[in-house]
Amino acid sequence: MSNKDGEHKYKCAFCSSKSLTEVLDLGEVALAGGFLSLDQFAGEPKFPLRVYFCNDCLAVQVIDIIDPQLMFGNYFYFSSQIKTLRNHFEDYATEVVSRFLEPRKSTVLEFGCNDGVLLRPLADQGIRTLIGVDPASNIISTINDERINVVNDYFTEATSNSVIERFGKVDMVVANNVYAHIPDICGVTRAVKNVLSDDGVFIFEVHYLGKIIQGMQYDMIYHEHLYYYSLIALENHFKKHGMVVFDIKAVPIHGGSMRYYVCKKDATHANNISTRVDLLRNEELQLGYDKPETYRDFASKVRDSRERLMNVLVALKAKGRTVAGYGASGRANTIIQYCGIDNSHVEYMIDDAPAKTGFYTPGSHLEIYSNEVLKVRQPDYLLIFAWSFINEIAAKCEGYMDNGGKLLIPLPEVRIMMTPYSEDIL
Repeated sequence: MSNKDGEHKYKCAFCSSKSLTEVLDLGEVALAGGFLSLDQFAGEPKFPLRVYFCNDCLAVQVIDIIDPQLMFGNYFYFSSQIKTLRNHFEDYATEVVSRFLEPRKSTVLEFGCNDGVLLRPLADQGIRTLIGVDPASNIISTINDERINVVNDYFTEATSNSVIERFGKVDMVVANNVYAHIPDICGVTRAVKNVLSDDGVFIFEVHYLGKIIQGMQYDMIYHEHLYYYSLIALENHFKKHGMVVFDIKAVPIHGGSMRYYVCKKDATHANNISTRVDLLRNEELQLGYDKPETYRDFASKVRDSRERLMNVLVALKAKGRTVAGYGASGRANTIIQYCGIDNSHVEYMIDDAPAKTGFYTPGSHLEIYSNEVLKVRQPDYLLIFAWSFINEIAAKCEGYMDNGGKLLIPLPEVRIMMTPYSEDIL
């Protein structure tokens, strides 16, 4: 699976190496967040989506870089509309404040702050100065909280300098499900180091590479998600920038994420590196996350997963059963486009975000409805693309299942749920 073009044309985003091995080619796909109206179908762009492994620094990355403005200028993902996320970030705020901050003396910056889902609970904890940075104008404009200073921009070295001029150095930088989204990852890491005080802490959450591999979560791969982090690759990256990972915490959100705690190499926290870091590093090496063969094996299993799901959908269609999708997310669009799902397999989509209602999914052009549609148009099956929120969705769909509806869950293995409490593997 080594690709000579990849080895010579492309460079690793972290170390600039040209020694890259192709992991997975998902084909030409529309942008995961590029929801459309009817009149936009004809001009919809598609782009290659390929994942590579760097043989030198061990980073796993998408090499097909898309203009960030196309993806984030008018974003559709509002974190606060998902109850599971609201609860998660309330707990997150409580933990990081109690562990690292004196609230009334502290300054915290979050980049990729979305609609303030973490900043609000941080404000409730009494943080003196809060700064939210995000390029999505339509989302950051909804924060409307006088306790939060909003910067509508990308977080760059220039942005970090303007923050320092206005607020001084910060005690904590947080970034959640965004540190994997940034083409200039070295630039944003320099910005983090620049804006942090000497003993400041950088805390970020990203989906964990180990969960992607072990849980067959190829649906996490799309153009927004440029990087799929292992600890060993992150340690190589931060070492280059004079920083260290001093602690980690596995968290269940999004089907399996990792929270990383990072500081400057001369900071106090660098003298007390958690044993959790050593344990995870050793585990990753034992599992072969430093070897291209591991990713070749994963790619083969992804292709098998696609075949199993499509066999089920084709069989249901042959029996005259109807299927609708639930969760018009980026993850859904990866599954839909990679597997070749269209309106002959899935009649329409449901999503709980009002901003998506009336739009169509990228590439596949399935119309999106609110879950109110189930009261008047009940399919035999709901294909749950937002499967990592299955408990929350099953609770919302209890009436649907009481009327005989079934939930079809595509990953990590294809299975069926007939009540909120029972599942069968197909």
